[in-house]
Amino acid sequence: MARIECKCGQIIWNGETPNDIEFWAYSDRTMDSILMSDSVSSLDFSVNADYNVWLCPLCRRLYIFNGKDSVPLYVYTPEEN
Repeated sequence: MARIECKCGQIIWNGETPNDIEFWAYSDRTMDSILMSDSVSSLDFSVNADYNVWLCPLCRRLYIFNGKDSVPLYVYTPEEN
């Protein structure tokens, strides 16, 4: 479980399971490797993700983590319509 403060001031926390904050991103190559293994468990998906993505429910910013560090690699802000 972790928490960060979004740039908008919202506290983002992934402590609930399931949650609408946390997403997992995989390259096509990584997903193929996971699916080609003899047995696939739900743990395989979170452990082997290329990126962990958090979505701020207030401002919709995306925080992209590499899965190993608690500091985001990238922060994306939605464009205004």
